[in-house]
Amino acid sequence: MRASRIQIANFRGIRSATLVLPRHAVLIGDNNTGKTTILEALDLALGPDRLNRVSSIDEHDFYQGHYIIRNPVVEEANAEEDEDDAGENQQADEAPMEAVEEKAPQILIEVTIVDLSDEQKGRFGDYIEFWDSATDALYIEPNPEGIDEANITEALRVRACK
Repeated sequence: MRASRIQIANFRGIRSATLVLPRHAVLIGDNNTGKTTILEALDLALGPDRLNRVSSIDEHDFYQGHYIIRNPVVEEANAEEDEDDAGENQQADEAPMEAVEEKAPQILIEVTIVDLSDEQKGRFGDYIEFWDSATDALYIEPNPEGIDEANITEALRVRACK
C-alpha cells in the first residue's frame, strides 16, 4: 500500500493543496516551506494517533490560526466604537451592515491509498474506489470501451477532519 494523493485544507501553513505522489518521492525544500506539514498531515490521517479519542489538533494547527467563526458585523461595530472613542465622526446615513453567515474553519486531510493488499481489499471492500494512474484521479465515469487494466487499480480514501 502507498499514498498516491494527499489533499490538505486549512492545516498550518497550507490553505489548500493537492499533491499527487509518484511511486517514490522525496520532499526537498528550504526551511519553513511545508515539508513537515505534509508529513504530519499524512500522520494525522494514517498514523496510530488517529484512533485516540482526544484530538491532537490545537488552535495553532489551523491555517493562519483561524479556528473560530469571525463575524464581520461585530468586528466592524467594535472598530467603529473604537473610532468614536478616539473622537472621530461617524456618518449617520450609513446603511447597516448585514450579517454574513460563515462556517467554522475545518481542517481536512484526505489521502488516497493504492496498491492495496488482498487482505485490505477484502476488509475495506465496501469503501473501495478505483484510481486511474494515467490521469492521477479517481475513476468516476465508466469508459464504454472498457477498463484499461494497466492504469486502473483499487484505491481507498482516508479522511481526517477536525
